[in-house]
Amino acid sequence: MKLSTRARYALRLMIDLASAESGHKPVKLKDIARRQNISRRYLEQLAQNLKRANLLIVTCGRGGGYRLRLPPDQISALDIVEATLGPINIVDCVSNQEVCTRSATCPSRWMWVELNQRMEEVLRQRTLADLVEWGPPPGPPPGRPAAGGCPDMVLGEK
Repeated sequence: MKLSTRARYALRLMIDLASAESGHKPVKLKDIARRQNISRRYLEQLAQNLKRANLLIVTCGRGGGYRLRLPPDQISALDIVEATLGPINIVDCVSNQEVCTRSATCPSRWMWVELNQRMEEVLRQRTLADLVEWGPPPGPPPGRPAAGGCPDMVLGEK
């Protein structure tokens, strides 16, 4: 399973805007496209979805561009992913039992329901402010286990 390019690029667009928010000036998509190495046309499509979800403000004309509608700490990763993809739904029967005749008796359905809920929970808990603060790799965010490391061996702690 892989999260689509739409969701990942929408997150990059929003993180870029959140990083540029200090001046509260609108940011042009061409500038984001250059920094993120994503086509401007693709960003325009994503920006329309994010605007419809009331996550972006668009200012037209000279000096126009895009701004976040809310502060970065009030926009979750779930808000962004759902704005571009719709509700998280790892398996069709999670949101609609009627699509499968085995839903009522399927022992694995509850695992899919739980996985779906946990994905939503993680995405809901992570805000744009978190993502901007964490910055780019190489390492995991503070307080997270090192890749391949033991869960009790957390980066930054000795």
